Amino acid sequence: MNKAHASWLVLTWRLPSGSSTPRVTLWRSLRRLGTAVLTPGAAILPFRDDLQEQLDWLAQEVEDQDGDAWVLPVTELTEVEERKVREQMNADRHAEYKELRADALDFLGRAPAHPGPDAAYALRLRAEKELVALQRRFRKVRDRDHFGAPGRGEAAHAIDRCLAFRHGISARLTPVTDVRVVG
Repeated sequence: MNKAHASWLVLTWRLPSGSSTPRVTLWRSLRRLGTAVLTPGAAILPFRDDLQEQLDWLAQEVEDQDGDAWVLPVTELTEVEERKVREQMNADRHAEYKELRADALDFLGRAPAHPGPDAAYALRLRAEKELVALQRRFRKVRDRDHFGAPGRGEAAHAIDRCLAFRHGISARLTPVTDVRVVG
């Protein structure tokens, strides 16, 4: 099969029964990539060379655990199948964006309790770390958002409101969370 024509990548696997650690590790890795799980032993991603490399590494890890794994390029899905996969991926990312937005709004709700510029360094550092973590989480979700899930702009805007509140706290904070959001 010619990779240039593949639209999707499917990882199929079988792990030996026993310890759940390899299954949990694989599941977490697949979640970080933003896969849609098709069955308990198969997951799908849109085709990209970097994603294929990641799935190849995961397949090798499964084989290192005495399991079987295959990374299969898929040229096309039926319209219904593709819609279901996209909807599942978008729903997963939308839930993550909603959680980020809620966490940012929680930060703003605690605004009066946050230390000011004259507060102790340790207190200011804790607020800075919370904001850096929000931005990092946003970038990770955005990186696995393969189809532009709803909620991205709202999450970025809420985080940016936190940053505006904390303006000047640190050079490590990026002033705009998602420069790719349009509108």
